[in-house]
Amino acid sequence: MLNRTEFVIIFLFLQSVSHGSEPCPPIKAWALAHMGKATSDVTYNPNAPPEAYNNATVHSRLSEYNSMATEVHGPEFDPSTAPIDAEIFMRVGGGKKHGRYWIGDSVIDTASTPTLAQIRARSTSSSPAIRPRPSTTEMQMAELKVISVSFIFP
Repeated sequence: MLNRTEFVIIFLFLQSVSHGSEPCPPIKAWALAHMGKATSDVTYNPNAPPEAYNNATVHSRLSEYNSMATEVHGPEFDPSTAPIDAEIFMRVGGGKKHGRYWIGDSVIDTASTPTLAQIRARSTSSSPAIRPRPSTTEMQMAELKVISVSFIFP
């Protein structure tokens, strides 16, 4: 049986092989895994609509991560090529709830990731805010609002 690290390495390798052997950083692999099978012909696009993912919450999670990562690292930040910033995951997802990160739980090195208490202790007024993790219901309602707006304004 594979442990978590071995599984992630094999997963990232399969994503890379099936997409032209191009590098596949963890956030890109996580997004692609929610867009279709590893052998399918999907490509990662940070601006993909919610319908591109097999789970409605994936789009909002990636959007939140990309938004804060751009705020922290600047407008040139590209999540499809950059390594994961686990501190941003902690800030966007309100820490680890029930022992799990909000995004990419299996691809984050927990030993090197600061705890939410450590992040709070070193945060300043100019640091990105630690956001409360939205509930699934809140995310679904937000997705419905986006969908209903697209019907009203074609």
